[in-house]
Amino acid sequence: MGKIPQVGEPAPFFAAATDGVERYSLDVVAGRWIVLMFFGTMGQAAPAEGLALALERRQLFNGADAAFFGVSIDPADREQRGLANSDPGVRFFWDFDLAVSRLYGAVDEVNLRPCLFLIDPAFRIAMSAPIEATGLVLDRLAQELADAPAQAQAQYAPVLTLPRILEPEICEALIAYYRVGGATASGFAQDVGGQTVQHIDTFMKRRSDVTIEDETVLEAITTRLKDRLFPLVRRALGWQAQHIERYLICRYGEEELGFFSRHRDDATAGTAHRKFAVSLNLNDGYEGGELCFPEFGPRTYRPPVGGATVFACGLLHEATPVTKGERFVFVPFLYDEEGARIRRQNMSKVSVDLRESRRDRRAKGKR
Repeated sequence: MGKIPQVGEPAPFFAAATDGVERYSLDVVAGRWIVLMFFGTMGQAAPAEGLALALERRQLFNGADAAFFGVSIDPADREQRGLANSDPGVRFFWDFDLAVSRLYGAVDEVNLRPCLFLIDPAFRIAMSAPIEATGLVLDRLAQELADAPAQAQAQYAPVLTLPRILEPEICEALIAYYRVGGATASGFAQDVGGQTVQHIDTFMKRRSDVTIEDETVLEAITTRLKDRLFPLVRRALGWQAQHIERYLICRYGEEELGFFSRHRDDATAGTAHRKFAVSLNLNDGYEGGELCFPEFGPRTYRPPVGGATVFACGLLHEATPVTKGERFVFVPFLYDEEGARIRRQNMSKVSVDLRESRRDRRAKGKR
């Protein structure tokens, strides 16, 4: 049986089958309270009673502030008992191989241990209890939700925002470069069948990109990142950038409510080498289009024109919809020699089209 996660520890990430999704990643719903219930089977009295109590109080689970995830190991729950997802905020995982239940210490080869966990918005264990104490966990959730508004403004994400990385005239030049550059729809990396591929889904992301090819422009940007951004990253975050990945100018427009929904930038084999992401704003005069890190509260972040917000690639984040005007942003990733080793090791798992779409430079400015 796996180690039972303790209060204060990070909740283990996992992906498992649910209705309509073969591998649903639980970590993407971080940023809200989660009740994760390992009831196992509705064919036993105590699990059935615990699940029934949770569903009786489903008003707690509006999907935005809190969600319920039940884990079943019994195919009969779906096939004969009709257990199914219910919007908003109630979903079931089908853990017939027991992988998730073992991960959380809820089952071994012989015995089921029906239990539940309360997971906080930072995806840490806030409470764990046997299934018989479901009511206590739900009471704790109700109290946390009641206290949340007063606590929200005290929360800050662990990000670094720095002004004056690019001069206004360079920002304007990059926007002009975008306008004549033949923009294409922006995708995102996804692991499919053992390969990291580029996937386009307007339900998840609406953005258009232009890759910078001009050597003079590349040299100017690389020099400014090396001289103005890297020293402060080292000072504030204790890490030295050595490589820059991707020279993309991106546009989010009001005509399609341009956005990028919650994601992590290092979650695939082809992106595991990335250490820090940079969001460098090139203009103002738009509404929306802010950065949000839901694991650390609802506060949003917006660097000034020519300024950058830097954050760890493992942080869950989103770019909120642009509701007026257009937002232009430059979005490189930073990594070091250890990241370069991981990148080489995983290169065979990256599709050719995604591999060719990237341009990398060393921090000293050479290709």
